[in-house]
Amino acid sequence: MKHVRFYEEFSNTRKTKSEGNVFAAFVGNGTHWSGDQLCYEGVGAVFFRPNSAVAGCASSVDRLRQYGKRISEQRARVIHPKLFTYLDMTEAQ
Repeated sequence: MKHVRFYEEFSNTRKTKSEGNVFAAFVGNGTHWSGDQLCYEGVGAVFFRPNSAVAGCASSVDRLRQYGKRISEQRARVIHPKLFTYLDMTEAQ
């Protein structure tokens, strides 16, 4: 997918315990400020359980650095299939 970066979400800063979810950051849209945080718009997990349902949301760049790890689209599809059900459906429209 063009202009999308995928970040595996972890429950700790050492990035050893995966939450089983991925945040898709729409980097093609640039960043925006929310309060004092620089953020990406994107699609992410709604619940704290593996392969959670997803919704449009934003994530701060700092949080992605602290609790996320950039991964390939191929790996993201394995970790969080529901994310791609949503992304593939919206991309087709």
